[in-house]
Amino acid sequence: MDSPAILIGIPEAIARSGIGRSFLYQRLADGSIRSVKAGRRRLVDVASLNQWAASLPESQLKQSAPVKGR
Repeated sequence: MDSPAILIGIPEAIARSGIGRSFLYQRLADGSIRSVKAGRRRLVDVASLNQWAASLPESQLKQSAPVKGR
């Protein structure tokens, strides 16, 4: 039986999170998301990626102004 990956490559981390490559590397640099080196590859810790995503604040949509004449 296959178990879920605990480390994933940069392209998969980008796909899973929906953030851009540069933004991901910024989060890796500031320690918000943990990564390790395995040979020449940089691998992202899935648990760390999930924790970072869960820590983001919820976004509230701004109410639009009422349309005049209605």
